[in-house]
Amino acid sequence: MQVNEGGIRKAGRQMSLRAVLASAAMTLAVTTPAQAISLAEAVRSALQTNPDIGIVAENKRAVEYELDQARGQYYPVVDYTGSAGYEATRDGTSFARGEAEGSFGMPTYSSSLTLTQMIFDGRATDADVARQESRVVSATRRVRETSEFIGLDAIEAYMESLRQRELAAIAEDNVRQHELTLELVETKAAGGAATTADVQQAESRLAAAQATLTEAEARLRDADATYVRVIGESPKELVRPVPPIWALPQTLEDAVAISLRNNPTVAVTRADLETVRQEFRAGKAAFWPTVNLELNGNAARNEDGSRGADLSASALIRVNYNLYRGGRDSNRVQELIHRIGEARQRHNRALRLTEEEMRLAWNALTSSRDRLAAQRREVEANDRVRETYRQQFNVGGRNLLELLDAENELFIAKGNLVTTEFLELFSIYRILATGGVLMAALDVPQIGEGRSELDPRPPEGVNLERSFGATSGGRPGGGDILDPDLDPLGPLDSTQGLDPLAPLDPNAPLDPLAPLDPNASGGSGGTLDPNAPLDPLAPLDPNAPLDPLAPLDPNASLDGIPVEPVVRTEALPPPTPTAQLDGPVVDANSYKSTLQGPPSFTSDDGRSAGMRSYQAEPIGPPVSILTRAVGETPYSLFDE
Repeated sequence: MQVNEGGIRKAGRQMSLRAVLASAAMTLAVTTPAQAISLAEAVRSALQTNPDIGIVAENKRAVEYELDQARGQYYPVVDYTGSAGYEATRDGTSFARGEAEGSFGMPTYSSSLTLTQMIFDGRATDADVARQESRVVSATRRVRETSEFIGLDAIEAYMESLRQRELAAIAEDNVRQHELTLELVETKAAGGAATTADVQQAESRLAAAQATLTEAEARLRDADATYVRVIGESPKELVRPVPPIWALPQTLEDAVAISLRNNPTVAVTRADLETVRQEFRAGKAAFWPTVNLELNGNAARNEDGSRGADLSASALIRVNYNLYRGGRDSNRVQELIHRIGEARQRHNRALRLTEEEMRLAWNALTSSRDRLAAQRREVEANDRVRETYRQQFNVGGRNLLELLDAENELFIAKGNLVTTEFLELFSIYRILATGGVLMAALDVPQIGEGRSELDPRPPEGVNLERSFGATSGGRPGGGDILDPDLDPLGPLDSTQGLDPLAPLDPNAPLDPLAPLDPNASGGSGGTLDPNAPLDPLAPLDPNAPLDPLAPLDPNASLDGIPVEPVVRTEALPPPTPTAQLDGPVVDANSYKSTLQGPPSFTSDDGRSAGMRSYQAEPIGPPVSILTRAVGETPYSLFDE
């Protein structure tokens, strides 16, 4: 949201210098250590309280009960029917016996018990259970996906609140320096060494610095409001986090390969593809008969006008076979063939978007690191220039305008440095989130996902050192994060017997438990086309030629072989030796230098500033840090 300067002037009252400084001091005051909250604690709080996590977690639990319902189709169905009352019957028999009208009545009762056991249904139940299992896997991975990106939102809110605090502190110091300059000019004017115009110029710059401080405090309050929405509590004392640099991949190619293996959105689309494949199997079951075993027992007395007791029992094999229903079964199968194609293309799109997001995050990290050293030198040089100009102004060697310009240049340089440092920090966490290992790198446990034996292995159960090529130093207890041998097109869950991408065998012998023959006739009398252009049960081909619809190659190894032959291996430059992770971190190209200091930050989507993008009187496109809009639901980088 662009800051409306007129609106700010209208809404806020003119504050005295003492009130401005007191407000800034209250905002930036250091609280007691007991109130401090670390980044990991903020992420944990967001996962426990954010309603978006609750939505996907409850959905996962509901899908698990749908799986139980599907499994219930294997069990027999037992029905009991009973009746009791009074029955009066008048028929030809009563007339023959000469009985009076309405005289033939008696109490009656009956009861029936029926047991029905499914023997064969064309394997529709098998397909339905497999479909529900795939839905459970998809729902489980959607919980993990949402956790990763809610965690990233929490990190962004945490860092943005901390960044705005540091920018407000810089703005407060800028006011203090302009106060000193005004005092110096007033002293010189009293001695005749400065003019009234000089005093007025210094007062004007001081007023501008005070207005900038007021804007900085407003942006801080906006950042704190976002913090409360995402994390669920007001920010306390925030500390500059030490990023898990040990968890970063060594090269861009490694990062891309890891994201294609572990990105939770890719895993969700893979599970969704398997769900549609199982729906296809269930659709083919309509071409087969259903065979049920029915056991029935009946007991009745005085039923249908006949005095006495009736007992009966039966054991039947009942076969139902639909011969024609208007071609609905064949059309349903053709629909599901194209649904499989749709799901496959969604999976391919997720692969491409994941690779793009990883490359964007990597570029943001490398570019911010490249700028840091130069911006630190700029701050040091501007600080020396400011002090030199102040000394020369005291002896008449510099005019007031040069001193004020030096103050403003130092103020802008400090703000640029702070934002670039935070951009570097956030890019590290963005890379980890795209790779699907953010929670594991932070040692934050995944939110409870309900009961399911189909839950995939958590990231902590995989070898981190082999995946990243880095030691686990810096992570308490070490531990595993990624599985370098995990095939993104392989089984959804390597610990289960279900092979979700294994094709059905159309040539298997015909028996109740054999895979269905796709060329079998039935239903509407037609046959399935075995030469259809899309084979819905074929495994994804990672070696398909490169064309607009071909999937990305997810099988790139982590030993330096690039994902694509044209990809250039590019090692990540080491952090600048002068970087201090516990010290203060604006894109110098995103500011237009003005005498009033850095204008307010805004975001691309018109909302208050965040770590996603900055622009301030832009002279070029804003620095984009995230590709998705603030507050989108679900929290995924890949919007449908």
